Amino acid sequence: MTEPKISSVYAEALFELACETDCLEDISIDLISVNDIFEKNPEFLNLLSAPELSLEEKTETLKKVFGDDEGILMNFLCLLTEKHRIGYISEICADFKGLYNKHKNIEEVTVTTSIPLDESERNRLIVKLQEKLGKRIKLIENVDKSLIGGVRLSYGDTLIDNSIATRINSISKELKNNNI
Repeated sequence: MTEPKISSVYAEALFELACETDCLEDISIDLISVNDIFEKNPEFLNLLSAPELSLEEKTETLKKVFGDDEGILMNFLCLLTEKHRIGYISEICADFKGLYNKHKNIEEVTVTTSIPLDESERNRLIVKLQEKLGKRIKLIENVDKSLIGGVRLSYGDTLIDNSIATRINSISKELKNNNI
């Protein structure tokens, strides 16, 4: 039997605690904010992982950055720091987000288009995806001018590529394979 990933174990523990204490929404929002801070300041993670600093110094640093509140998330960050797991915060956040989305019946769908969607297109796409997937949709929009036109959707393990660039490449390969 394989061991679960370290990030999964911590994410599940935080998720269960957030559910038990009826603060799932708050923890979810705060965890995303905390992760953003760490991603924008990788030297901060290095500081919290530095063996030269004592645990007390690291804890004080966390409190200075995130506030002196002794809440669940602050205690969680202190635990991660104490157990030398703070470097996993990004993976923990991703695993937590997956648990949250599953719990809330949310599917994150990435849509890539050659030009930004307008409000009408965005709403129609969300409605169609909700009907097809039977879930609430969180749309993540990307613009890639190289698609020329059309749309590329990805969610879970599914990729639907209906872009003009992909069609052109497909036709080009077919012509090359048939020596035309």
